[in-house]
Amino acid sequence: MIAKTNQLAKKPAHKPCAIFLLCVATVAITSCSTDGRELRAPGSGQGESIEIVETTVETTPAAQDSSLQAIFTVTGTWLDGGAIDSRHTCDGANISPSLEISNTSIDAKSLAITLIDLAAPEKPLWVMANISPNETSIQEGGIPDGAIVGATTNGSKINSGYSGPCATGGEMHEYLLVAYALDQMLEFEPDPKSLTDSRLLYEAIQSSAFDSAETRFYAQTP
Repeated sequence: MIAKTNQLAKKPAHKPCAIFLLCVATVAITSCSTDGRELRAPGSGQGESIEIVETTVETTPAAQDSSLQAIFTVTGTWLDGGAIDSRHTCDGANISPSLEISNTSIDAKSLAITLIDLAAPEKPLWVMANISPNETSIQEGGIPDGAIVGATTNGSKINSGYSGPCATGGEMHEYLLVAYALDQMLEFEPDPKSLTDSRLLYEAIQSSAFDSAETRFYAQTP
């Protein structure tokens, strides 16, 4: 019985050894966390965050407007919406005005011109077709080579070609001049004295046009 008691009393002697091993392990772990070197203090600017600079790529006007096309226009000797010179009316020389045509489509096979009094659109004052698409200027009182014209009227008089505005009773009338780009040359030769043929020519122009440009002006009798 005494021997057994002595053996049991010796067992607690292992605890100091375990504590020693734990201390050794702690020192080892601590020594692994540093190699004895110190971090150098950050230099000037090293502690700042990186700035992200956005850059923009400038596009050329051609790239920006690649989907746009120059606008088809027609201009006369008047300011758009202004008064026409009396020389181009029935109170003057009754001569057709000069016109400038710009930016005609490359798909145009011919051009045409019409003029109407908005108070009486059923009676065109100027109907001219089969104008070359390369024509950029129409001279005052002129007819481009190869062009065909329809009959017009001022009152009871029928003219072969242009009939200038002829407002009556001192009223002010508004007029619409339109230039058309057509997809064909018109196979039609109107009778220069036939208002019916002139109307047919007017309708043929409108049905064959794929682009148009307009300008407006007004006229008033004295």
